[in-house]
Amino acid sequence: MKNLFTKKQYDNLKRYLQSAKNAAIIIHTNPDGDAVGSAVALAYILKKLNVDSNIVVSNDFPKFLQWIDGSDKIMVYSKNKHEVRTAIKTADIIFCLDFNSLDRIEILEKIIRETTVPRILIDHHIDPANDFDLKFSYYPISSTSELVYRIGIKLLGTKILPENIAEALFCGMMTDSGAFSHSSSYPDFFKIIANLLDCGVEKDKITHLVYDNFTENRMKLLGYALSKMVVLHEYRAAYITLSREDLKKFDFQIGDTEGFVNYPLSIKGIVLSLLLVEKDDHIKMSLRSQGNFDVNEMARKHFHGGGHFNASGGKMLCKYEYCEPELEKIIKDYEKKLCSA
Repeated sequence: MKNLFTKKQYDNLKRYLQSAKNAAIIIHTNPDGDAVGSAVALAYILKKLNVDSNIVVSNDFPKFLQWIDGSDKIMVYSKNKHEVRTAIKTADIIFCLDFNSLDRIEILEKIIRETTVPRILIDHHIDPANDFDLKFSYYPISSTSELVYRIGIKLLGTKILPENIAEALFCGMMTDSGAFSHSSSYPDFFKIIANLLDCGVEKDKITHLVYDNFTENRMKLLGYALSKMVVLHEYRAAYITLSREDLKKFDFQIGDTEGFVNYPLSIKGIVLSLLLVEKDDHIKMSLRSQGNFDVNEMARKHFHGGGHFNASGGKMLCKYEYCEPELEKIIKDYEKKLCSA
């Protein structure tokens, strides 16, 4: 398996861990399967190295991920501010997983910046910020969970991981590759998946828990969202908008819109898909593309965001009623790139 990191990086990590008793593991706001899976797995790996840890996130995570062993111990800032502050401020080391800049953790950013302990980044997004003392960053790879796997077997000196760690990592790799449909076209990815199966992972069980475990209201919301879809054939683009009223109508729960942005890409000829969801003070955006259209560049330039070449996130700061005309104006500016993608 290809070595992504140097001996010096691993030696520095081991040195940090030797003097640590407590770690804080931070994951990004609106955590997904990769964030939750990689964090839970890392917590178990650290435990085997005699380092206790607390996993911290600013807001709650989807119910369809709450089967992961150890996810019940994740500390949510919006539910218990004092507990989270204490966990971060008493940590000897801080791990930042699945985000490349501290501004991706919103309310937790200020708390983290006030600490003086080492910050370790484990992430697969482009252009990591200079907010960290040690970086395990490699953007061409499938997921942060894959990086945690590689780091874990290096630290533990084994390829056979306990089943609970393997399940968490499998979930992260599966979800961040779109059930193995993208970001996974290299042999090492499937070698690792095979190793995780050898560790006792039941692929069909996890697939069912993640993809066949939604509420009736979520399915109705999906149908409603698709009925609102706008297709711009002349620009090879499509988008869906959902207002707060729309979400309320279908008793929205965190994670209910997960994957909605992918559906327009199944339309013949469409290479760009966007999902816009109204929040209290902004419009949350998900961007997906096919082929050689770079949504990371689009998100960075226009939507205060970023991510990967074919999958990114961002936000619009206008009022909901103005988001569609503003979006279509931006899409029109990309006509040449979209039509040649």
